[in-house]
Formats: sequence, C-alpha cells, structure tokens
Amino acid sequence: MVNIRDIAKITGVSKSTVSRVVNKHPYVSEDIRKKVQSVIEDTGYVVNGNAVKLSNGKNYTLGVTLPYNSSCYDRLVNILLFHAREKGYQVLLLPTYYDEKAEEEYYSLLEKRMIDGLVLVSRAKNLKNWDKLNSRGRIISTEKVDDPKIPMIYPDRTMVYNRLFKELAQKGFSKVVFTNKRALSESISAKDKAECYQKYFGKVITGENFFIGIEGFDSGYYWAKETYKKMTIPEVIYASADDTAAGIIHGLQDIGFIHKQDYHIIGEGNLPYSQLLNFTTIDFLAEDIGSEVVDYILSEQEMIHKAKEPLIIRR
Repeated sequence: MVNIRDIAKITGVSKSTVSRVVNKHPYVSEDIRKKVQSVIEDTGYVVNGNAVKLSNGKNYTLGVTLPYNSSCYDRLVNILLFHAREKGYQVLLLPTYYDEKAEEEYYSLLEKRMIDGLVLVSRAKNLKNWDKLNSRGRIISTEKVDDPKIPMIYPDRTMVYNRLFKELAQKGFSKVVFTNKRALSESISAKDKAECYQKYFGKVITGENFFIGIEGFDSGYYWAKETYKKMTIPEVIYASADDTAAGIIHGLQDIGFIHKQDYHIIGEGNLPYSQLLNFTTIDFLAEDIGSEVVDYILSEQEMIHKAKEPLIIRR
C-alpha cells in the first residue's frame, strides 16, 4: 500500500510538502501541487483521515450520551446532528441504558481525544465528582445538575411542573396521576415532578397516583387498559411523553373512556401525536437548546449556565 513517504520519493519533494498538498495548505507552488496530486491519483494513495485529524488537533466528532433510542430524545438528537453537521462535525451517539460503568467509559473518550466534546443528555445518577469529569475536555449537560462547575443549557423543568400542577389545582382538579419510566429514586426529573405535585395534590404514592415502568405507545396502551378496568379513572393523567399519552388514549378508548369527556391527558415533547390527538403537551425547547449546546461546545467560552423556560402547549 502506497504511503506518504512513497509519494514524496516519487515526486522528489519532502514528506511535509506532500502533507501540505494533502491537507490543502497554502504556500505550495501550483506546479508542485499538480505534480503531487497527479502521483496521488496515479498510485491510488488514500489519505489516512485519522492522521489528518490528529495533525489538526481535532477529531471533528462530538459524543452525545443518551439512555437509549426513544421518541422523547428525537427532537434534541436531530437538532444536535443537524447543527453539528453545519459546523463540519459528526456526532457519535453513545447509549448508556443508565449503566454507570458504560457512562464512565464514554467519559474516558475525552481523555483519549477520540472526541472533541461530550454532550450529556441524561445520566444514571447525579455525579458528584464533576471536577474530574470537566477536566477531561469540553463537556456540557442538557439537564440541570447540582454542581455549578459543570456547563449546562437545560429546560427549567421544575418551573414548568410547578406551573402546570398549580393551574390544574386552580381549575378544581383533585384526582391527578402521573407516569414515568423510572422510579423517583432513579430519575431526577421524576423526583422534581413529584415534589411539585405534592404541593397541590398531596403525598405521591406509587401505584395510586404515580406509576412507573411506562414508556412508549404500547406500554401506555396496556397500562391504561389494564389499570382502569380495576381502578376509578382520574380527572387528569400526566404522561412523561407524547407517544405514551397517545397509547393511554387508545387503551382507555378500548374500555369505553373518551378523552376530554371522561378525563384529560397531558404529554411531554410537543410531538405530532399531541397535535393529531389534540391533547396538551409540554415543549422543552429541544431545538433552541440543541443549537446553543453545539455552539458552546465548539467555542472558547469557559462556562455557561442557562435555564430555558419550557412552554405549555394547551389544547
């Protein structure tokens, strides 16, 4: 296989000159450039992309940690992919399945210079040693974290949860339940939601007003259908994602309950489901956050803490 040394020998120029031609650097005469390029084409020399990247001190790759492929991350991931591509970067998606060991391995990619920055979409737990993590390279979280030393651009979930539950209480609703994939002890956002809920509707009790292990259309469908064959249907069901809410509507319809007649449902994500089925949802501003996250991670800015106020899309 032909290498850069062979190209230099054939053309009678130095390896550094061949490198400048390959990397399209200036300060190479047009005659030399044409001569080297002709030999490259004749010999079928293929540029080692990794070597070029390392010579520039960059991999032009950003890592994005997320639990798994789920509709609730679609909008954010899509804008991260699009905006990074506009900046000439590729994105490496790093699913964790909430495995702490897997997360640690992904963090090490920064130290190994295999990625130029890391976006944390969701984590297994709220890490304590942010100093060590932040020192490994450019990093930013799209969720609020306790340690102010970590950069973050995030939706202010606590603000919108409090506003939503307050509005429901003011409208006279008293029987409100909510669902989530993970238990309160495992999910920061669910814990925040529960704390806001308790201000207006009393103690959160799993299996009575809080239900876990529910995510996606099918899960929502079977949970709703089986649960409310036995239990009294609440006035409001707050699902943790729009596709879950859509499944709940369908499941309840199969056992004779009609949305906006027998109960109301609220979703999250502002996905097409909510518009098609005409239910209220929360928009966590994924497009705004995703583009600003990429801009930050590719900048020289040392720190950023920015909370975005989510929108309640009432339908």
